[in-house]
Amino acid sequence: MAFVIRWAERLFLTALGLGIIVRVAPQIGQHPQLLLFLVSELIGVVLILSQRRGEATVAPIPVIAAFLCTGASLLVLPQGAQLVPDSVSTALVFGGAAIALAAKLSLRRSFGIVPANRGVMRGGVYRVVRHPMYSGYMIGQLGFLLVYFSLWNLALYAFVWLAFVFRAQEEEKFLSADPTYREYAAQVRSRLLPGVV
Repeated sequence: MAFVIRWAERLFLTALGLGIIVRVAPQIGQHPQLLLFLVSELIGVVLILSQRRGEATVAPIPVIAAFLCTGASLLVLPQGAQLVPDSVSTALVFGGAAIALAAKLSLRRSFGIVPANRGVMRGGVYRVVRHPMYSGYMIGQLGFLLVYFSLWNLALYAFVWLAFVFRAQEEEKFLSADPTYREYAAQVRSRLLPGVV
């Protein structure tokens, strides 16, 4: 079953990654910050393809939540009203991408969609919050939303952001079986935003 989930992760992310490239790449000339947005979203595809094995959950709820959360975020459309100047959205996209990329590069081959214990990461951005990748995604996605505000994109991101909170909780249920993770969680109290959540 773990083998099937691992290959499903790869195929799923690759297909959605190609889809977002096709939709967003033509808009990069008008909004150059979207190139960084794409890089941040797509580096996960590369890391999934080179992922190392670990003890992963096969419980249906966290697996489904992980796939829905990841998939929905890649279904945004580059259409809608621009609510802020490009300088504001660029700062959000750049900041979010930097956080997400730092988290992914810290994890390297331990990155995955489905909750798994491939080793407990404690360094870098993981010293600040326990799920910095989700924090980075949310900040960058807010930047995208403020350039392409529509009910579709708002609904997708509202779902994704709630799913990030749920996903973080589900991952922690799984990881809490590891005493090293419990010790880490006691040291780094915040899941997504320092001092808030």
